[in-house]
Amino acid sequence: MTNEDKPQSLVKLCAKSVCKDMGRLEQQVWDLPASLIEELLPFLNIFYLERIEEVAVRKGLSTASVWLRIWMEVVKYKPLGSKPVKDWRQKFLEYLFHCVLLRKSLAEDNPRLQDPRFSALTLGARYVQRLTLSSHPYGAVRLATDELRPILEILQGTVTQLKLHHFSQRPHEASMKSITLLLHRLIHHGSVHTLTIINCDKAIPFILIRVLRMSAGQLDLEMRDDLGVCFCCDRESDVKLQANGQQRRCRAQQERETVATTKDSGKNSSRILKALPLQEGKGAANSGKRLSDNKFCTTNVKWPRLEQGVEAGECFNTLEPSTEGTPAHTATPQSSQALGGERILFRSITALEVDLSSTIIPELQALLPSWVSLCSLDLFGNRFSEKSDLLKVVAALRSLCQHPEGSISALSIDSVFCPMPITAFMVNLLSTCPKLETLSLNFDVEEEDRLSPPQPIPVDNSLTKLQVVFPNDPIQLQVFLSVLRIAQSLQHLHLSWTSNQGFGTLLLTLIESNPNLCWLTLKGANLSACQKEVICFLKNSSLQGVDFTDCRLFEKNKVEFLGKLVDAVKGSKTLKFLHLPKNRLGNKGLVTLAELFSGNPTSQIEHLNISANCILPDGLLEFGRLLEQHPPSSRLLLDLRQNPLDRDPGTAQQAMELLRRRCQVVGDMWNSRAAFADYASVM
Repeated sequence: MTNEDKPQSLVKLCAKSVCKDMGRLEQQVWDLPASLIEELLPFLNIFYLERIEEVAVRKGLSTASVWLRIWMEVVKYKPLGSKPVKDWRQKFLEYLFHCVLLRKSLAEDNPRLQDPRFSALTLGARYVQRLTLSSHPYGAVRLATDELRPILEILQGTVTQLKLHHFSQRPHEASMKSITLLLHRLIHHGSVHTLTIINCDKAIPFILIRVLRMSAGQLDLEMRDDLGVCFCCDRESDVKLQANGQQRRCRAQQERETVATTKDSGKNSSRILKALPLQEGKGAANSGKRLSDNKFCTTNVKWPRLEQGVEAGECFNTLEPSTEGTPAHTATPQSSQALGGERILFRSITALEVDLSSTIIPELQALLPSWVSLCSLDLFGNRFSEKSDLLKVVAALRSLCQHPEGSISALSIDSVFCPMPITAFMVNLLSTCPKLETLSLNFDVEEEDRLSPPQPIPVDNSLTKLQVVFPNDPIQLQVFLSVLRIAQSLQHLHLSWTSNQGFGTLLLTLIESNPNLCWLTLKGANLSACQKEVICFLKNSSLQGVDFTDCRLFEKNKVEFLGKLVDAVKGSKTLKFLHLPKNRLGNKGLVTLAELFSGNPTSQIEHLNISANCILPDGLLEFGRLLEQHPPSSRLLLDLRQNPLDRDPGTAQQAMELLRRRCQVVGDMWNSRAAFADYASVM
């Protein structure tokens, strides 16, 4: 007998009946006890499930599992990526919005996505944090229509990230105007702070240039002609200037913001509320609160207005970059004129993630020196037309860093060709941009450039987080160690370094020169030859977390070294995160690690990652029994993924039940056959 053929309980039958009549019974349902609401949740459609959220939370219930179930019913697979989904409601409704916007049918076979009294587009818009525009501009064109103006107003308050993905088709003139209007509303008048451009190397250069300029807060006459009169700006030439002269905004938007508190229930709100009908009395009051909590109406930062006598011509960008070496299309004679041909500076984004291309590089070179609001820049890709292109971007960054109002503090460069060894480039970069606090580098280095001499060592830097993926080649170790010695504020260090040299010296240098270091990650390092330095480092640092992934830690003197490692960790008063993935720990090593939680003192470990360590079910069961005798902190998180626990499912299940009584366990249904060779080497 299948699950569908089994007789249903009376409670479930009643729950289904109530859910079908929620339009009339919603207020009464909100007053039900928590136990009955919990029975109702799996049968509610997405509209009433979203509306009952506050009531459920107030009564100690969570809807997360229901949203996850809906996601799996509709999408069929979990999202790709290593980051866990924190909010399945937001994730699903954002996905639903994009599908409905592009008229992709999802509701035909799922009645939970349908309700004639509600608008899926309106509901989804409230949860869109990242708006994706890809391939065909149809979605952007729809959002720019008068019909969807209320939706666009919602998006202004919710969208914080704008992503262009595979944006390659040439839009018609009308489509280009729609795209311009959409970008203007979201970037200049909305809440977007991050722009991502990925896999757009086939896009029309004109589009990418326009997107970048608008993201930098610029709006020239050509864009304004396409834009027409923005209903957020009211009058095309009515522009306001912030009091300190650094930021600009449209004056009509300021007027709109100053009266926002009195108009939340006015024209815009009433227009939106028609799509989300409310019951009178208690239901309406609660839903009104939800609208406010979720930024249902547009919210914006308030900016000082221009005085009546200020001319629009005074509102042009006074922070124009040097025209030396910039492309001809950006160094025009109009760059020093007023409104006639000048770019006016509006609100700009603060984080840019861009897949580099021959179109984007010269535009970045021109825009970066005056992009003072930019705090984070993420460059990736390997399509540089010339080796000097990366250095041109760095030169533009130098100008931005030297600007007294520059805000750049985070830089990431990934999967690109570097014209010099990575250590030399890093030193050059830190000399150029000493204000950088976060730096991440991952290069493919050209063979003929590996022996380039290093640049002078910078005298000071502001690094708090450094992440470097070194190529599979010898590095200039002393140059790199010199950088670490002057990084007195360094707190996080992440190195992927598949080499057999220098790790002992590195660990000792960190002890002497980086007292503020709280997290160290080493991936692919061979630490088997410097076990003494590893123990010394753990004993003499104030780390909160350490990650030794695939570091061959236990390749030599396994039993003796494990004992010393346990003692060093137990002796640390600050270490809370111990990550040891892919180190071939095995059953015996796992049993030794159980000593972390016995004796006096015990360790302070709250997160123990022993994934991919060839741990078998019988060893895990013995580990669980030891934890029963010496319970760890109730906050302990144990990561057991990618271990061959499928060799004995019964014993593995018994071990899991034992462990879950003492800690939070992260596991998976991993197929160990793919790892047989690695397992055999431990036996």
